[in-house]
Amino acid sequence: MTRLALATFLSLALLACPNDPGSDGGTGGGRGGGTGGGTGLTPFGVSELDGTARDTTYFAIAVDATTERVGVAYYTPAGTETFPDTPDYDLKYVEWKQGQVSTPEKIATVQRFVGLTVAFDPASGEPLVGHLGGTPQPGTSIFWFQSDAVISRRNAGVWTPTTVAEEGDQVTCGNVVSDRGFLVGLWPSLLFDPTGKMYFAYRDAHNGQFGNQDYHASDVELWEGTSMPPATPTCLAQGGNNKDAWGGHIQLALGADSQPAIVYDQMPGTPDNNGGNVIFQRRQANGTWTNAGAIASVSNTQTGPSLAYDATEGYGIAYIERAGSELFYVKSANGTNWNAKDAVYASGTGGWYPSLAMDPINHEPAIAFYICSARTATAETNCPANEDRLVVFQRIANEWRETIVDEEGGHSPKIAFFASGKRVVVYRQPSSVDGSGNPPANVGALKIAVER
Repeated sequence: MTRLALATFLSLALLACPNDPGSDGGTGGGRGGGTGGGTGLTPFGVSELDGTARDTTYFAIAVDATTERVGVAYYTPAGTETFPDTPDYDLKYVEWKQGQVSTPEKIATVQRFVGLTVAFDPASGEPLVGHLGGTPQPGTSIFWFQSDAVISRRNAGVWTPTTVAEEGDQVTCGNVVSDRGFLVGLWPSLLFDPTGKMYFAYRDAHNGQFGNQDYHASDVELWEGTSMPPATPTCLAQGGNNKDAWGGHIQLALGADSQPAIVYDQMPGTPDNNGGNVIFQRRQANGTWTNAGAIASVSNTQTGPSLAYDATEGYGIAYIERAGSELFYVKSANGTNWNAKDAVYASGTGGWYPSLAMDPINHEPAIAFYICSARTATAETNCPANEDRLVVFQRIANEWRETIVDEEGGHSPKIAFFASGKRVVVYRQPSSVDGSGNPPANVGALKIAVER
């Protein structure tokens, strides 16, 4: 039960490797990269979770490491329009378990969405999905057709939504700018601790309209408890007074003594874009949270920082400086004092969409990310199909070693560990282009790669 809770959603960040980290057979070879033992097999076996999914937009994963079960929540175009000129998207859920893929299930049809999260309930094993939901309220917005913080839960095959918050003053941050508005639930993150207590964090963007008074003034808010919905609110970071634009790309993770920690970036002027800087907070043993503070100065975090914790390694965060395609890793034993950043990758155009996990066997960090091109300054819409790839870099004896996951690349990978020591990566088909500048027909297809 503890392992299930720990594996819930570290965005997700559990990952594993065999006891001998230097030996992978087949092409692409051992953990150091290169050619391996000649079996003809690549290190990872790739299969589709939903080959009909499209669009490289949000998805999230939860992992039960013991039963080798992976749950994936994702958005895909529905092909309809409930409101004129506003495409509908289906929010769906699919599972992979010990090599078998379930039939995708539709949770909801929406028009607005910013972020997504999924976790397994440690008591029932059923998935819960946190997302932007609800119905438009009179006099609120002609744009935000969904504006509430919602958790949808599956029970006996039926998905039921529960609204956690629908107004900005349900979590009070202590100033009139923060404690107002209707747009809550951006960038949600969901986590369970080993006792079964739920933590649900999101960005509150007030009225979701103006740069300074809404997005610059955004807050990070959290609910916790064992009930549904969780009943105890906390304002983690208020932006009403300081206009620091808190709460982009939020991710919760369990840290020391099974206390939650959170990482996010700053996103001024917009609900959804590239962020800046790496912000970290953690809950202390007395129940209070540390203040929001930047542990890294970054001009463009792309899809945001990724957080993981290991009792030996401590807290680890992977992040990209997109301006130079430089991927970094920082760590801290106590969540207060951070080491100097470790350069992981800075060649050509790559290091994109990093996802971090801690190896529970060797207690080393591993990062899944996308390499766009061997050339520098390549645009995201122009990654050559004959150059891009999806990789995992794992630190072994103070060196970062590469394993190729998929030669066809992978958009926004999420990495996790199975208890057996195998790594697993979920990702979407990227929009890399062929020699004629054409992307593949299946851009956004949902895939899973499992270490052999």
